Amino acid sequence: MKNFRIGSVLLLLVFVSCSLFAFARDWEKHPAYVEVTGAQRVCAIGDVHGAFEELASSLSALKLAKLSSTEKFRFDWIGKDSVLVFTGDFNDRGLNTKQVYDAVIDLQSKAAKAGGQVIVTIGNHEAMLLNGQVENWAKTLTSHKKQHYQNTIDSFKRDGLDFHQAISEKGVYGIWIRNLPLFAVVNGYMFVHGGLPKTPTTKSTLAADYRDSVTRGDYSKGIFMNHDMVIWNRDWWKDDILVSRNLKVLGIMGVVFGHTVGALGTKGTIQAKDNRLISIDIGMTPAYGTSSGGGLEILRTESGNLTFTAFYPDRPAEQLFKIEMPASAY
Repeated sequence: MKNFRIGSVLLLLVFVSCSLFAFARDWEKHPAYVEVTGAQRVCAIGDVHGAFEELASSLSALKLAKLSSTEKFRFDWIGKDSVLVFTGDFNDRGLNTKQVYDAVIDLQSKAAKAGGQVIVTIGNHEAMLLNGQVENWAKTLTSHKKQHYQNTIDSFKRDGLDFHQAISEKGVYGIWIRNLPLFAVVNGYMFVHGGLPKTPTTKSTLAADYRDSVTRGDYSKGIFMNHDMVIWNRDWWKDDILVSRNLKVLGIMGVVFGHTVGALGTKGTIQAKDNRLISIDIGMTPAYGTSSGGGLEILRTESGNLTFTAFYPDRPAEQLFKIEMPASAY
């Protein structure tokens, strides 16, 4: 009887453990952050928020992809060996969350086959999709913003999918989001959704915290909902000392970030500060109405410089700045 009880307790512990740590991420295949050096051409697009047409215009302006002639929500990769980074927040507000996810997932595969790379970092709205906040607000908000979140749910239903199953740990979209990196470092610059943390933190510590949060599987706690950390933090760019300390601790030259429309200046345009901070959330979703799309290009020149240029579908390109390529980028 005693052995039976011990066995029952062990089975219960195993069941509880499996429940708490149900999603098993392959961290070798899907690391906590991605690092790329020596890229000839790097591009970045900020918060899409369900705006498929604006996404298409952004990719076209950067000469990275064009709409497929056979499928409405698919692209053909034309960017050759370019590296494209999305800094998260594909869902909510616009009408086509599910369709944007489809297009980007497909584009990752096509870019890789052509010698390019599409990197996607997680945004706070992806976290809210997994922790139930999107569905909660679709039910409880009383302002016009209620529809912003209902649009996400409807985008899955419109294509005949069960919303909950699709974003679950066994669903195509749920698995893909749960495997996203927290940030990327490309040619010495960090690409991340919200930006720098309130307390300077190393890359390895950020990665460890992220890994712990994903393993626990609770997207309503830890790094996913910490407003002082890299997914959520705002206004950090106003503190030059904090920025300098963060860059030193992280070992990076600068940061490319989304999350806040008009963080460094005029809404609707990509803005830079001190040749080290670049804000790429231009508010392209029609819910904001501040932009028709656009993206950042970082080009390595033959003279060993990096040129930072903003491209738009409806206005001339604008060179933001040029610097000598850092040693960490090689």
